[in-house]
Amino acid sequence: MKLKLTFLALFLMVAAQLQAQYGDGRYTFVFLNTNPDRAELPKEQVDSLQSGHIANINRLVKEQKMIAAGPFYNGGGIFLFDTNKTDTEAVLNSDPAISAGRFKLEVYPFDLMEGKLCTLWHKDEADVEMTTYYFVRFEPNKGDENIDAVKTNRFTENLLKELKQKYKDNAELVGAINLNANEGQVVIYKSDQEGGVEELFATHELVKKGLMSYYHRQIYFPKGVFCEN
Repeated sequence: MKLKLTFLALFLMVAAQLQAQYGDGRYTFVFLNTNPDRAELPKEQVDSLQSGHIANINRLVKEQKMIAAGPFYNGGGIFLFDTNKTDTEAVLNSDPAISAGRFKLEVYPFDLMEGKLCTLWHKDEADVEMTTYYFVRFEPNKGDENIDAVKTNRFTENLLKELKQKYKDNAELVGAINLNANEGQVVIYKSDQEGGVEELFATHELVKKGLMSYYHRQIYFPKGVFCEN
């Protein structure tokens, strides 16, 4: 009995240490959605904000807080942070474009469904190769009361199996992310072909049932973040 109590106490202590270390998530994903209500500014001011935005990204990477960032081709972008949600939110307004209201942010703790994360902190900025990937976001329909009872990542996992098996000649899965608290999933893949894969994502079972929606975009992102070659 004493041994069981000792083990329980040790387990609780380790759990408390992990909670203190990781808080609300080990990693944090940030969507930078273009703010449709952003102020109209002179080009010189917009260019200055963009320069500050890039400089702040480079600073956070050098400080080993941010893993990577990348823009979508049609506006907006994403950040991946090696900090929990609270610590991530504490530094976001250091970005002049964010503090100026150029973006509307969504901030989520996440875990990996597929792939691994590799930091590029050992590389000089000039040696980081940027490349184009395809980016798919599955988002739960919060207006449907049935969504709370569904673990959406399980259905996305089924779709990923199909992507790797039936579409292996058209696409290569780079990474897949589960946004915690049932906030949806992100799939990143590369393909040399334009089209031929996108129709797969509409077959997601929860998309067909109206419980989730998705969008498909191209993103300019650092190569190697998901330990890919």
